[in-house]
Amino acid sequence: MANKTKEQVINEEYIDVDPQRILAILPMLPYQTIADIGSGSGYFTIPFAKYVFSGKVYAIDTEKKALDATMQQVRHINLTNVETKRLKANKLPLDDECLDGSIAAFTLGGNKNAKSLLEDTYRSMRKGAWLALIEWNKSSRSVGPPMKDRIQESDLLKVAEQVGFRFTTRQDINDHKYMILMRK
Repeated sequence: MANKTKEQVINEEYIDVDPQRILAILPMLPYQTIADIGSGSGYFTIPFAKYVFSGKVYAIDTEKKALDATMQQVRHINLTNVETKRLKANKLPLDDECLDGSIAAFTLGGNKNAKSLLEDTYRSMRKGAWLALIEWNKSSRSVGPPMKDRIQESDLLKVAEQVGFRFTTRQDINDHKYMILMRK
């Protein structure tokens, strides 16, 4: 297997996750303010921004190149409700209690400071806001990132609950990925 760029690996993570299916599961409303944490090049940001046409989507990532790619797509399709922000040291560049919902897809697995990122996400969310966490199953070995870059569902749930989130539901996205939906 040839060495892959980080962007290629990120794109492969999303390839079999339908953003429309995720939208159908989430309690998202057209006027909400949403954060796409670890947004990459906008795989979820763009469909979310189309859905929350009266709201706002923050695309948040550590990589400037990914955020630039997101903004290029946003300008191409004339969306006006997306703002990009750089994530630094697991601190969201957002005000307290400004979010109605957040998604973190393939962001916490392999992150040594997952709890810190969840704590800052909690700080940025309004009471009753929803949080969707999508990750690779730890048991699925045939595809995906190395086991060290995955987080067991029960471990992720435990950390999120320690931060203060309340479990709502879980979904199998496919044979290799799961989603946990929580509330503040």
